[in-house]
Amino acid sequence: MWKENKKKKVGTRRVVSYFRKMTMTRKWPFIIASVGMIIASLASLILPIYYTKIIDIVQTNTWNRPELLPVLMWILMSMAIIELFSIGWWRMVGFGMVSLEPKIMRRIYEQCFAYLHRHSFSFFTNNFSGSLVKKINKLAGSYENIVDNFVFNILRIIIYLPFIVIVVSQKDMMIGIVFIIFIVIFWILQYFFFKRNTSYEIQANIQDSKTTGELADTITNNFNILTFASVPREIKRFNGVIAKREHLTKVKRMRAEWMFFASTIFIFFFEIGAIYLAIKARSKGMISAGVIILIQVYIFKVFEQLFSVRQIFKQVNRAIGESSEMLEILDEQHEIVDRSATKLHVESGRVEFSNVQFAYADGNPIFNGLDLRIKQGEKVAIVGQSWSGKTTLVKLLFRFFDIQWGNILVDGQDIAQVTQDSLRDSISMVPQDTVLFHRSIKENIAYGNPEASDEEIIAAAKMARCHEFISKLSSGYDTLVGERGIKLSWGERQRVAIARAILENKRILVLDEATSSLDSESEHLIQEAMDEVIKNKTAIVIAHRLSTIMKMDRIIVMDKWAIIEKWSHKELLALENGVYKKLRDIQSGGFIVEAQ
Repeated sequence: MWKENKKKKVGTRRVVSYFRKMTMTRKWPFIIASVGMIIASLASLILPIYYTKIIDIVQTNTWNRPELLPVLMWILMSMAIIELFSIGWWRMVGFGMVSLEPKIMRRIYEQCFAYLHRHSFSFFTNNFSGSLVKKINKLAGSYENIVDNFVFNILRIIIYLPFIVIVVSQKDMMIGIVFIIFIVIFWILQYFFFKRNTSYEIQANIQDSKTTGELADTITNNFNILTFASVPREIKRFNGVIAKREHLTKVKRMRAEWMFFASTIFIFFFEIGAIYLAIKARSKGMISAGVIILIQVYIFKVFEQLFSVRQIFKQVNRAIGESSEMLEILDEQHEIVDRSATKLHVESGRVEFSNVQFAYADGNPIFNGLDLRIKQGEKVAIVGQSWSGKTTLVKLLFRFFDIQWGNILVDGQDIAQVTQDSLRDSISMVPQDTVLFHRSIKENIAYGNPEASDEEIIAAAKMARCHEFISKLSSGYDTLVGERGIKLSWGERQRVAIARAILENKRILVLDEATSSLDSESEHLIQEAMDEVIKNKTAIVIAHRLSTIMKMDRIIVMDKWAIIEKWSHKELLALENGVYKKLRDIQSGGFIVEAQ
């Protein structure tokens, strides 16, 4: 039976592993930037030592002796060389990061795009599109955040703190020990806070994505909201979502503020203690005046780095929370996968459902031993009440879902044993709910055949009876149709979809309520075009309006997920108590021409 695909929870280790793996695909820019940061950081730490020498020289009564001037000049020249050397390596850091981050972020977008669109039909029915878009953006942005923090902050801390402790310890061991104790305790406190706050960060980001999803959903359904005068109700619903987001954000920020307060108090006592020990050491003649200045400079550098620790943990926390959602999707196995690299080759267009058993995620059986054979070039209509299984049959043919038992064959080839792309590339479809790209009408018609010429596009549009209304538009075939094709009427979108299927020109054609959104006159025109389109093709036509299917070779009547009748229009009408005859009687006013 069907097994629901559960997401694996993503933690800090998974996020770090993913970013490390992505970075190693362009390791040399990363190495150059890292080495540049190490050298530039060391240079900035060496300079205060030279300042110490200058202070120790000029604070004496004999500092202006002629023989000391060359020494001072040598120190200044050395400092200048080190400073220039540092500037050069800083530029190496910048160039390395420019070469690294945009490239990796592009790869993240490409990977997410490709992997996301390989998820199953049911995946997209269970996720907000706006939320998915935000998750991808967050993952790419988090990579930049974490790599920037590692190179510009974490590496510098790794260099600064040991170097400072070593230099200070050489000047005075007791002060060095105080530095070590302070740094260790500070890091332990920050790490403890980091671990405690990570869960809140992840929850806050999940709620943030939900907020985006709810917002995108209401914008998409703005027409329904206005039509049902439900703005106050939707505001109340959205306020509930925002309130939860506010609570989680408040909790995580409040924790951060308390930690910042504790860190500030701790740093205050360290500064007072370190300076006190330095003054005491100077009073005993153990260190020079220059060393006191050196210690003060290093204290400020330690403060600078330790204060940045708070920001690092905060930003890394946020990056982990923001990355975890998309990584869960990347870790989630695709429900429908290619079992081989074999491509489907369609010559005749025969379709066969053999003993098909299928159930959706809830486990309730839908088809139980379904059999249906459609011959080459046969025109088959599928009719029945809603929830009888008509559209599910088509989804299984496209392998949007995997069956639990049996086989679905196209020209004798099991569709489960060929690639999904080759299968879907062999079948044209006009869906019931036509959704267009926010691109030009020309691009939408040519979507299934991008190499088509303008003449072929116009010819297809004429056959679909949409050339006339397109020609009246100010930009003609270059008119942008809006998100989901909203600038066109429902019937116009349907005709564009039919033109797209005509231009695609596949051996197998599926029409899922292709004329459901057309008025009677347009339906008649489309019906004439479709009679031409389906010639020499295997056609599967799903219809509620029986007027569109009277000329089909066979009509398959479905009820309660089973085939109960399958004859021609006339043969089905001859059945005294047939379901098709009852449906026809209900829609008797809907026929354009009564069959003889």
